[in-house]
Amino acid sequence: MERKTVSQAPIFVRDAVNRAAQQAAGRDFAGAVKTLLPAIKRNPDIPLLFEKIREYELNKLKTQGSSGKFGAVLTAIFKVPIIAIIATFDPLKAMAMCEESLAEYVDNTAVLNVLASASDRADAPWGVVSALKVMCKLHPGNENRMRRLADAMQMNNQALDALKIHQELMKNTSVDSLAKQAELRSAMALASIERGNFNDRNSNKANTADAEDAVISQLLEGTIHDAEQAQLLINRFTAELKKNDSIDMRRKLADAYMVAERFDEALQEYRTVADKIGVMDPVLDKHIEKAYISQLKQNIAILKANPSAYENAEGQIAEFEAECQNYRWRHTVQRAEKFSGDMQLQFDLGVLQFERGMIDDAVATFTRVSDNPQKRRASLVYLGRCSLEKNNPAEAANFFEDALKEMFRMDIQKREALYYLGNSRELLGEKEKALECYRKIHANMDNYRDVPQRLAALTAEDAGNAETTN
Repeated sequence: MERKTVSQAPIFVRDAVNRAAQQAAGRDFAGAVKTLLPAIKRNPDIPLLFEKIREYELNKLKTQGSSGKFGAVLTAIFKVPIIAIIATFDPLKAMAMCEESLAEYVDNTAVLNVLASASDRADAPWGVVSALKVMCKLHPGNENRMRRLADAMQMNNQALDALKIHQELMKNTSVDSLAKQAELRSAMALASIERGNFNDRNSNKANTADAEDAVISQLLEGTIHDAEQAQLLINRFTAELKKNDSIDMRRKLADAYMVAERFDEALQEYRTVADKIGVMDPVLDKHIEKAYISQLKQNIAILKANPSAYENAEGQIAEFEAECQNYRWRHTVQRAEKFSGDMQLQFDLGVLQFERGMIDDAVATFTRVSDNPQKRRASLVYLGRCSLEKNNPAEAANFFEDALKEMFRMDIQKREALYYLGNSRELLGEKEKALECYRKIHANMDNYRDVPQRLAALTAEDAGNAETTN
């Protein structure tokens, strides 16, 4: 099977990935799994989907009880043999059937084993890796399974990860096995190739010849966060810049420096690109801002970790923190003024105005941005929050109600609007309406902000009032 990136996928897949990420950010992992399930069933050639859905399923597992596991195991007794047979002649269908079961309960070794086998038959090593990683995480200590995972990782251009597993196997064994030493040497060789330290691309195993391209694709998709892998990209891009100095290559190099947390060098490359372009690019300017502020925060962390080693550490920390705020403000305003028709930049300005307590300015900005269909709902929520800051809960409730009329899916944005609507109803003394808002949130996510505490307080208050009346 030929792997594809998300950028090559149909638009509904990209939308599903984005919506699932938003749901996961709001800790709605069950919703994130449900969102990704149709996409992964129809597009098993996109490795990122396997990585993400396993991540969300594992987080969902933390909130599931033992009854879920019992039901899953019971169902597997009947389903797994059928899926295993299907895998022999239609592995893609078998993979889709496995995904349906894992979406319900991921801690099911029988289903995970079938998924690994079906993925192997479909020549989709990323599916094998995703299944075996879950089993190794939830049921550690199985040496054969770890070795199988390492082999799958090598086939999936993850030689560095495979090397770590072989090193762990050598560390945990008391037997000086020649076979294990040979496996370790092989893993080290493949890892060396992946790092770019090689002379003959044609001498390694199948698929490892494209290791660099695979890692680069992950960087460009935003799915690589490992500094060691980022160094591979830095080496690649630096070498290519010596042959051909291009803006695109410098932007990629800067992105790689950001992943490696080498913020000073990232900032230098971004600024070089800006100079070459010659005109202000708002997206690039945001990257410059992020690199600069990340550099300042890195300095703050160093000072806080060992203040006695530096002169006037507290004063330096205060200066850096003030510069973070001031720099962000200056550049947000500059972008908004330069591109007055870009509603995202105007919205960014409104958010920063709100955070800085400039409520009247924020109201003016969000009122203007609310005319834009893409930013209307988010702007209405912020207008409601502005009204709360101005101690006008009745007006705030109207804004939140208007926003909720256009929210049809219980996502992070709708939970936020319901939360602040509940706050407004509380301030207005409308406790039943407030309870209704909080209960809707709690039914979807039981640990959202302080909703459990608010529900408990309002319920206890009602109980106390009832006792007093009696």
